[in-house]
Amino acid sequence: MNNELTVIQNTNLPDTIEDLAKFILVGREKLISVRAEIRAITKLKLAEDVHKQKQEETVMLAEALLDAEVRLGELFKDIPKKSGGNRGNQHTGGKIRSGADFGKTETKTKKEIVEDAGFSQDQAERFEILADNPDIVEFVKAEARKNDDVPTRTRALELVSRKKKNGDDDYDEYYNRHIKICNELNKIIESINKFAITAHRINALSENFDGATKVGDTIKYIEGAREKLLAIITELRKADKYSKQA
Repeated sequence: MNNELTVIQNTNLPDTIEDLAKFILVGREKLISVRAEIRAITKLKLAEDVHKQKQEETVMLAEALLDAEVRLGELFKDIPKKSGGNRGNQHTGGKIRSGADFGKTETKTKKEIVEDAGFSQDQAERFEILADNPDIVEFVKAEARKNDDVPTRTRALELVSRKKKNGDDDYDEYYNRHIKICNELNKIIESINKFAITAHRINALSENFDGATKVGDTIKYIEGAREKLLAIITELRKADKYSKQA
């Protein structure tokens, strides 16, 4: 299944709740693994084409997972909350096949079906929200592609919340602000990464050729910037943790 996860298309998604659940659960682990590979590739400064290939693999897998979660949300929505079908039977198309176990038919509640699939009620509700907003899911996928990023459920749910709050489908203003903020930070990080650290350049800073600041003041200025960057890292880690738990 792992190899198929990266190339599967929406039209080829599994049909049953059980198979979709397996696809999503295994796919999440695969996504974590591929992201770790990308971090290693970046750290080791391997060939750009290798990095690009892994990034594309990550995007395709993330898109397939979102499509699978939308489909699973559709199936969960079709299940009556208080009724179900024969325990142990597969659930196809949101309908639970009838049957008997030693002459008796035992029914499952929607809660039991969801939990048997490996998800919590909160997770099932999030899938159903995605199913109710396929346009936003498609927007998130297109947005990520445009920004060389990975589409996430967290991002989709964030836009759904904003849509409900504002009562409109216009994401342009929000999207532009999002891109502006990301680009702003990227430029800062890029400038820092480009700053070469050599004896000559450090001497230039410590000798204070511009005559405007003292070394101690420069150190305080850099430390202030470092604290702000650490604060950004802390908040991003919180967001990443939430994304993995969502």
